[in-house]
Amino acid sequence: MTHQPVRAAAWQDLPTTYVVCTEDRGTPAAAQREFSRRADEVIEVKAGHHPFLSRPQTVADVVAGLR
Repeated sequence: MTHQPVRAAAWQDLPTTYVVCTEDRGTPAAAQREFSRRADEVIEVKAGHHPFLSRPQTVADVVAGLR
């Protein structure tokens, strides 16, 4: 296996969105809010750890609305 160093991170040059799942019992919402500090936009969703399973339409709407 060959390893290559990371030369660029897309989030540094492209708009970013972080979805905070307020009902997540695995990663508390407070921690997610801290993780999201560098995101351009933060969207809070009343969902657990897997919003793409429990709230698929909400996730689809978020993705469809990205710039």
